[in-house]
Amino acid sequence: MRSRLTLAIVVSFLAAPALAEDGGGTAARGLYAGIFGGGGGRSSGDVTQRGTVFFSEAVGGPMAVNATGQTDSSSAWLFGAQIGHEWAFRSVLAAVELEGLYLPGRTQHARLENPTDRLAEQTFDDSFKMSSGVILGNLVLNFPASDRSVTPYIGGGIGFARVSITGADSTAINPPEAGVNHFNSGTDSSVWSFAAQAKAGVRFALDEHTYLFGEYRYLLIDATDQKFGSTAYSTHAPTSEWTARFDATSYHLATFGIGMSF
Repeated sequence: MRSRLTLAIVVSFLAAPALAEDGGGTAARGLYAGIFGGGGGRSSGDVTQRGTVFFSEAVGGPMAVNATGQTDSSSAWLFGAQIGHEWAFRSVLAAVELEGLYLPGRTQHARLENPTDRLAEQTFDDSFKMSSGVILGNLVLNFPASDRSVTPYIGGGIGFARVSITGADSTAINPPEAGVNHFNSGTDSSVWSFAAQAKAGVRFALDEHTYLFGEYRYLLIDATDQKFGSTAYSTHAPTSEWTARFDATSYHLATFGIGMSF
């Protein structure tokens, strides 16, 4: 799905110079800027926790951990800003824009199972407070209605996301290890990832330069590998650093904003 979405957006960007020819007939905004906010839902996704527990040779030596599970789905919120330039081409208005989005921290939970013949069962209860900052370059096509105060539009973009986790916690619940966070020596992590979006909405003119807009966005943030600290307790076997791999996450969002042309 990521490859098809990316290909469609790249083709749209390649077509932008032709669409941006000055065609007359429909007034374009020229340079514009806006702010927006909204919310929606975040999909669940697979997560894998990998590391090594350095048991002594007397109890079998090092044990690899490859625990897998799935994060829960949850609500999501965002706010952001955009700046762009719009040109007229016959009855279509084409714009290129730069957007910055921020999705504040929301805690994701996951129950992970590690299959091993060393223990009867090994289960982790993990939580990750994850936030994302996203930068996207977009192409937007606007289709003014007969009532020039209403303008439907569609668009898409590609860019990058900075995915950050703070206060990560990994607790073994079977066998139980009360008070032990397996990430305790390093509970924060941040990495960059690919991001893409598609959006559709309607713009409502308030006057010659000011407008409101509402839209639906589908946002995709690609898979990430987050690194956390080793388990460091005097009462627990030492471990390697831990890696938590999160599959791609998708967001379905409704946003509303206000903008101004210059």
